[in-house]
Amino acid sequence: MNRLRIALVEDNRQFLEEVRALLDETPLVEVGESYTSGEAALTGIVHTCPDIALVDLGLPGLSGTEVVRGLAECGCPTRCIVLTAYDDDAHLFAALQAGAVGYLLKDEASLPGLVRALMDVRDGGAPMSLGIARRVLDSFHRRSPRMQETRLAELTAREREILEYRVQGFSTKKVAEALHISYETVRRHQKTIYEKLHVHSMIEAIATVKIAPELPPLAR
Repeated sequence: MNRLRIALVEDNRQFLEEVRALLDETPLVEVGESYTSGEAALTGIVHTCPDIALVDLGLPGLSGTEVVRGLAECGCPTRCIVLTAYDDDAHLFAALQAGAVGYLLKDEASLPGLVRALMDVRDGGAPMSLGIARRVLDSFHRRSPRMQETRLAELTAREREILEYRVQGFSTKKVAEALHISYETVRRHQKTIYEKLHVHSMIEAIATVKIAPELPPLAR
């Protein structure tokens, strides 16, 4: 299996070197460029296109959220995991809306946890610190089930099929294998699912299904 190419975006040089040292301990990851400002990160990541970027939010110049949004808007395939000290709804939901696929808290960072998160994103997952994931789910439980049912009803048969597999715990890669379609095709469908459901991650899409119990079973 090819090593995951990782970029680090962090303005605290001590923390940056600590994360690099942690990840250098595993053969699964190749840590490449690191950036201490948002502008440098956006330019560098677009040029090098690593598999995943670990992005802090509190950067000088462009914020981490603006970096994530900029990468998404220019079509860069690099997926972004936020690694931050910010533990509030404003930063959390802004980052997810910008396109982050994961949200981890710095004070919970460990080598096993970071490697798990990176592997999860590689396989199409959306890693989040436990308290963060609970907050995302709670935000959906407060929404109207009827509205969510209406949005789910707008999905095509193929989109509903993919969403059902993800609800069952299949990764993006496993969904592609089960449906005999390409990984990128599944990713494109998932992006459309997010747009139709007004969500920003798979964990939110799954939460939408969970709070719409009256919707007929998804197509098999």
